[in-house]
Amino acid sequence: MQNVGSDHTSYVYTKRKAMETIAKLLETRTNLHGLQEFKCPDDLAEYYKPLICLVRELVYKHALIILPVCAALIGCAVLFWKVRKRRYLSARAEELYNQVCDMLEENALRSKSMDGGGESWVVASWLRDHLLLPRERRDPQLWKKVEELLQDDSRVDRYPKLVKGESKVAWEWQVDGSLSSAGKRKREERVEMKSDEGINKNLNQLGQTLKAEPNALIF
Repeated sequence: MQNVGSDHTSYVYTKRKAMETIAKLLETRTNLHGLQEFKCPDDLAEYYKPLICLVRELVYKHALIILPVCAALIGCAVLFWKVRKRRYLSARAEELYNQVCDMLEENALRSKSMDGGGESWVVASWLRDHLLLPRERRDPQLWKKVEELLQDDSRVDRYPKLVKGESKVAWEWQVDGSLSSAGKRKREERVEMKSDEGINKNLNQLGQTLKAEPNALIF
């Protein structure tokens, strides 16, 4: 193959044509040294712009819309988390309340059967540390809700008690004249089951009525 040098006629012609073609496609500008240089057109540069730059420009351009939307999403997330936590605390507090009532009742009945051989009261802090998980002890609101439920229960007495030289809050179940906590929950469960059975019965009757009279829904 023939070696084409810089002074060859075909090389010069090809170079001139290539430069003319490039000049038509690209823009020219003068640099700091006064020399002409080629510049990529802005439209073409936009096409090859990195994704990070496009995202940054989009955020800057629509900041007045994006910021309120982000703030609303964050607010909804925080509200949802608070509602969910409140429901969990309520359900967990009721569960702990039932466990406390059962333990107080069992302890009082055991003490009565032993003819005063055992203490009928239980220190509240002992019950708290026994029933709560280690991670639940860090949240004082949970046990506070349990205490509020017990304050409204007339079957439980609360009074200060001196234990090993320290003043403690003691809880005691009133055995005489009080209803069993387990029996109360069983009655509530039976009422709920009857309510659910009544709802299912009404739904079944409604379904049978619709099957027997299909033309009644045709207008």
